Amino acid sequence: MMQETIEEIVRNYFEDSAYVIESVPFGLTNLTKILITNGQKYVIRNYNRHTKNVESIEFEGHITSCLSKQNLSFVVPQFLNTNIGGLYVHLSNGTLGAIVTFVEGIVPEISSVQQAAEFGSTVGEVSLALSQCTLDCQFRGVPFTEFYCLHPLADYNAVTSFIKAPPFEISQTALNFYKETVSFVEQNKLDLMELPKQLVHHDVLIYNLLSKENKIHGVLDFDFTSLDTRFMEFTISLNHVIQLSNGSWEMTEAFIKGYSQFRKCTYQEMNQLQLLTQIYHIAVLHIYIGQHYSGTNIEQNFNYILSQFQSRNDWLNKHRTSIMKLIENFMI
Repeated sequence: MMQETIEEIVRNYFEDSAYVIESVPFGLTNLTKILITNGQKYVIRNYNRHTKNVESIEFEGHITSCLSKQNLSFVVPQFLNTNIGGLYVHLSNGTLGAIVTFVEGIVPEISSVQQAAEFGSTVGEVSLALSQCTLDCQFRGVPFTEFYCLHPLADYNAVTSFIKAPPFEISQTALNFYKETVSFVEQNKLDLMELPKQLVHHDVLIYNLLSKENKIHGVLDFDFTSLDTRFMEFTISLNHVIQLSNGSWEMTEAFIKGYSQFRKCTYQEMNQLQLLTQIYHIAVLHIYIGQHYSGTNIEQNFNYILSQFQSRNDWLNKHRTSIMKLIENFMI
């Protein structure tokens, strides 16, 4: 079935060309492969029917096209046109498919202060570049603040059912923490209404970056891009650095310094760091719950994020004053 789907996509782009398909180390949400034809590499995708529709593909195409026209230090994948000039293909199984350009590189490391600073600089540049993209369509994506809308199979009732009767072992302590934090977030979400908004990638992690000659060269995966609170981009990637470095102050400081080369923040944004961090983790957990209801085994990923959620919240509680001072030094 997979081979038939790939064949159908390819023939809508390259009618009579021979091709080779290779596996990729990414693409958990969609069926993603490397396509080699006519001496060129491309990435071929069959989109998940639950999370990708025509509007969101056109939205992604608009964003990557906008970014490609800016003078950036990195490149992003570009949609190829089909034989009839479209960005995607309606497949006979009811799903959508597309082919995008292949970006060379390997997943970068963040194991040194220099690498953390470069990562921060890339995140800041991504944020600034996205702020320059104007929207000429009604679709705006789904912000992470609307965490019951991020997956069509993970609305309020579905999430409530999952938490009430988990399909795999989750500690009662962790479940109580989740429920208490969701309640807290719901009571305080209005505090975010006045914060600046713009397009946010939401997934600028090392797994969506490519390095070439020891320098970040590519930024991938705009699936979760939406109009959201601007500071969410910083929050998500800061969490990533803290997680990878086990809370290293030196690495955290380097990341913030790198980010500040392109972006600053307001006191109001800085004061919502913990709330935004909580929203981010809740959003990811809800996406996994949606994947569970679509038939994916999420046990390991769900418990990993839930554990990270608890440890990050504890870390921010313990270091709140220090992290605020650190951000203030470089951001204001």
